[in-house]
Amino acid sequence: MKAVLVVAVILLSACFDTPPPLTADVNVSASHTDSVGGRAQLVVNVTNTGPAIPHIGLTFVSADKWYERHALTDPGGCTVAMDYSALDCGDLDAGASATFSITGTASQAGTFHYELELRELVRPFHYVNDHPNGADVQAWDETISAA
Repeated sequence: MKAVLVVAVILLSACFDTPPPLTADVNVSASHTDSVGGRAQLVVNVTNTGPAIPHIGLTFVSADKWYERHALTDPGGCTVAMDYSALDCGDLDAGASATFSITGTASQAGTFHYELELRELVRPFHYVNDHPNGADVQAWDETISAA
């Protein structure tokens, strides 16, 4: 009976173990000026320094979403996940590096502000490089002029 109780306690405690945090080195570069109908690019370089990240999401936390201001011509291996305000770029193994080079045609004139965070797009939706005051944010502005 004691052995069963010990096994139950071990299994229960395993349920409460905090998974290791998702961490990565992230570098974002993007077009800052363009015109409607012009080619724009968003390049995200990620080197995973933590555990595997299932369905890494390039998640837009700003009102402006890059994929809404550009008609995607080359999604760089990603798909738009509108429900998550993100580009789903697939799995990224521990220690792996990936470059997501996304190309689009600017579709709307204006000045836009983008804020991008990385997170996994499967429950429980942990953010990459998360801190008590929030996840690391990559931010930039883009001005698209009329054609």
